[in-house]
This record gives sequence, C-alpha cells and structure tokens, in this order.
Amino acid sequence: MNCFLHIVSALTLLASATDARADAVTQREDQFKAAYVFNFVKFVDWPEGVAADTVTICFAGGEGVYKALTTGIDRKRVGARRLATLQIAEPSATGGCNALYIDAAMATSYTFASEPAVLTISDAAKFAERGGMIQLFTENHRLRFLVNVDSAQRAGLRISSDLLKLAAGVQREPR
Repeated sequence: MNCFLHIVSALTLLASATDARADAVTQREDQFKAAYVFNFVKFVDWPEGVAADTVTICFAGGEGVYKALTTGIDRKRVGARRLATLQIAEPSATGGCNALYIDAAMATSYTFASEPAVLTISDAAKFAERGGMIQLFTENHRLRFLVNVDSAQRAGLRISSDLLKLAAGVQREPR
C-alpha cells in the first residue's frame, strides 16, 4: 500500500509538471498573439474620423491574449493614438471597436457581415477564407498570418503593403 501511495504521488507530481509546462507554452503563445495583434493595428488605416485619438481592440474570448495585451497598456501607443481594450460577450457586439480579436472557439459561430471599419483577427482555421481579415496560425512552431485584403477593403480599411509583405499569404476573392 505504501508503494502504491509513492507511485500515485510521483504521477501527481509528473502531471503537475506537465500541466505547468503546458500552461507556460499557452501563455507564451498568447503573448506572441497579443504582440501580433498590437502590431497589426499599427499597419491599418481607418477611414477619416475613425480611431482618431484611441484605437480600441475588442476581444470575444481569447482571455490569455487579452491579458497579455493589456499588460502595460498605459505605455502602448498606436502612433499618436492611445490603445484601449474591451472584452465583449458576442463577436457581433462591435460598437466602439476598431479591431476585433475572435477566439477560435467563438469564430465558428461568427457571421461575416462587413462591419464598417472593424479589423477582424482570429486564430480560427479558414478564418481568412471565410471572410475574416487576418488569420493567425502556427506553422513549424512559428506564428504566421494570412490577410484577406478584399474583406478589409469592403470594411473601408487599408492594410499597409509593409504588413502584406510579412504575411504568409494574401487572399483575394475571385473576380
């Protein structure tokens, strides 16, 4: 019986260590995603009068990415504009949002109506193909992204050619 307790204790410690490593990997991924989201908004031009003094990034899900982005937010600027974040319950509640990060789990129910002047970003599979503007994905342990230029243009946004050059792919709808 005593040997059994030692085995259970050892397995519990091993599971805890594995969970801690998995949590650290997830936290690191969230930090990278937050950095990408922050940098994406630097390379987008909104229509006149939109995002004049503040750029608001809304989050539907993506708690870890939200936390990573809000760390030190008072020091983060997008050009001369200050950065603000907002958590929303539904991806369709975009009032006051300039950019919207949609967690992969919530993106499956998101319908792609062209929200005026809202940059949409997600880590959901086929997000850009389904009408989202920027899709994050992992390839060979590296975070990459795709851009759907036509979706951005329909929303009145212009994505810098500098950002498009860094993208793993730029999607355009067939004409």
